[in-house]
Amino acid sequence: MAAKFKIYRDGLGTLVGMIFGAGIFGLPFAFAQAGIFWGFLHFGIALFLMFFFHLTYGEIAFLTDGQMRFTGYVRKFLGRRAEFLAFLTTIFGYYGALLAYGILGGIFLKVFLPHISVLNSSLLFFAAAAAFSLFHFKSIGTLNFYLTIPIFIFIIYLFFLSAPSFELGNFLTGSAKSWLLPYGVWLFALGGFAAIPEARDIMKGATLVDFKKVIVWSLLICSIFYLIFIVAVLGASGAATTQDALTGLGGRTGRIAVLTGSLVGFFAVFTSYIALAADLQNIYIFDYGRSRFFSWWLAVLAAPVLFVSGVTNLVKVLEVTGAVGLGVFGIFVIEMARRFHRVYPQHRHFLLGPKKWLRWVLILCLLAGVFLEIAYLLNLL
Repeated sequence: MAAKFKIYRDGLGTLVGMIFGAGIFGLPFAFAQAGIFWGFLHFGIALFLMFFFHLTYGEIAFLTDGQMRFTGYVRKFLGRRAEFLAFLTTIFGYYGALLAYGILGGIFLKVFLPHISVLNSSLLFFAAAAAFSLFHFKSIGTLNFYLTIPIFIFIIYLFFLSAPSFELGNFLTGSAKSWLLPYGVWLFALGGFAAIPEARDIMKGATLVDFKKVIVWSLLICSIFYLIFIVAVLGASGAATTQDALTGLGGRTGRIAVLTGSLVGFFAVFTSYIALAADLQNIYIFDYGRSRFFSWWLAVLAAPVLFVSGVTNLVKVLEVTGAVGLGVFGIFVIEMARRFHRVYPQHRHFLLGPKKWLRWVLILCLLAGVFLEIAYLLNLL
């Protein structure tokens, strides 16, 4: 019993710690800009997609032998030509996420270091997180599990602290012009694919059923606390909601709440950065045979370079990384699963079964999300 509890704890810690990161802080702003109708509609769409893709990718990772990561799986099931595009998609998504963590980490750090600029606070975050990710943490699942608990506690505390300031009008903000904004942010917020192979390695001795349960519970737990956080922030701030959610709450909840939230928020993105950087290093190590130190440089250098180059809009980074990066990622998962299920037909899903049109509908919907996001980014919509 104790051994099984440890397996579940470490698996949940790894996945929840990866999923529950920077995305949560962009969600209230996305709701405030687009309105609660579009916010909840995109939540339903994103949650369905994330359940399907996490469980499907989880089966592939769990049942495929070898120390591979995403690009390695693509090479195995779809060939080397597809692998190159998968590699580009992977680094786009990973570097976008690491950049978002750095932007948000800098915002939180500046709350405690008000005399330095946001630029310097983010660079300080990048340097500290990169230094920690140089080391190999065997118990990162346990670490994430215990560091996530105070974040959940703070969200409950913030909800009750903000409740007296709730106003109905605060939930009725938004413009139809921003209808697409929550889609990419939700995909980013619910995406934990990078931790799937790590969770599989940590959960040695578990069954596929156990692994799927951990995936389902991780997504459900994160979704519930995301919604509580959105209500807490939006109900108090309304149209004044800031991109990082917390710094705009000072006038309603007091300085102590902002300080506490910034502290737990900092740890949330810090641990997520370390977990994601570690997985990116493993891609370079396991899939491309690079040394650990060189892989570390490849993993941690791009995000601060992008930040210094002027890519500093947090919600835009979350939106584009989620809609484009994870949209294309989902298409690869569908195609890998189609090949994979020829070997394991007992695991075939109805969306990937004999009715091929269902698979094509899903792919076309993901492509539509990608192209709509790009058009939205270029101000074509």
